[in-house]
Amino acid sequence: MELFHCFGARPEHRVDTRQAVAMLDASGCRYLAVNTHSIDQVTRGDDLPIGYSSATLGSVRDSLGEGSPVLPVLNINHPTTAAEAIDRTRRAVEMTGLRIIKLEVLDEGYHVSQNAAVVEAAAVLVAEGFEVWPLITPDAAVFADCVELGSTMVRVMGSPIGARRGIDPQWRTATEALLATATVPVMLDGGVGSVEHAVAAAEQGFSSILVNSCLFADGDPVAALREFRKAIDSVETPTELVGR
Repeated sequence: MELFHCFGARPEHRVDTRQAVAMLDASGCRYLAVNTHSIDQVTRGDDLPIGYSSATLGSVRDSLGEGSPVLPVLNINHPTTAAEAIDRTRRAVEMTGLRIIKLEVLDEGYHVSQNAAVVEAAAVLVAEGFEVWPLITPDAAVFADCVELGSTMVRVMGSPIGARRGIDPQWRTATEALLATATVPVMLDGGVGSVEHAVAAAEQGFSSILVNSCLFADGDPVAALREFRKAIDSVETPTELVGR
């Protein structure tokens, strides 16, 4: 099971370049999420931030070195309309050359996906040749739309962003139905608040999870990622159990 993470959800979550590299080492994550919410404040792709402090795409990539297997992806974070998400993606791609898009369109409070707007934006961006990972609340029809238009992975919210409740009871049935019929990898992204939530996700059949704000609860995101990595590595997933 893959462990994805970002580098802070709020400005008080401070991650410099050294700590960002240490977080990637602790998690084993193969992807570096590059934030785009401050794209109007930079003129070079290398200056796009990793989190909310001094770490940037350029500084982290330089520290990782040319032989690193870590692949940067564009995190289209905090748009509230499909048009904003599409425009920002195009600008970020032009600045960086990156083609994998971690896409979201959120409500005004930045807590819950606007599913229809996400599908609208994803359809345009997939048609333009990008690899798109849309974020949705669990809904079988919306999930099917994402797969049909060509998304290579779908990110499904367990509960609202920052809620740290794991999979909300009101979304559990829909989530289980998606996992039972999924034909592309499914990431649990939104609401993960503990190692126990991560273990449950692995057991339920998610191919990956994303953690962020909970990593900073005790002030040491590197140690927190080591705990998450150790816990999910100890889980025998449904796929691993086949044939026993």
